[in-house]
Amino acid sequence: MESRLTPKQQKRQQERELIEEYHKFVTEETLEPLYQSFMNWKSGSLPYFELTELIHQFHKKNQEIYKDFNYTDYKDLLLLAKMKLGRLTEKDFNENKRLLERMEYGDKT
Repeated sequence: MESRLTPKQQKRQQERELIEEYHKFVTEETLEPLYQSFMNWKSGSLPYFELTELIHQFHKKNQEIYKDFNYTDYKDLLLLAKMKLGRLTEKDFNENKRLLERMEYGDKT
């Protein structure tokens, strides 16, 4: 028998998928420079000790990503994901104008 989700469950599932997409985006954006550093190391243009420092820096950034995704209020995280992925609706903006303004102002990326 096919399981059907209620509209509320569907909405929640879509929100989780959006947050997962945003998590992937943020992580890959942070990983890309490290990947390039590995390529430079492999080609001999980056010394291993510089690569290890870059790995350490990535680890710190990744810990921040972890904290952002595990300790940020769900509603705020969803709103941030929508903002960063260009998915804000007029309703989102109208209901969260002040919070969105603070997010833009405090944005480090």
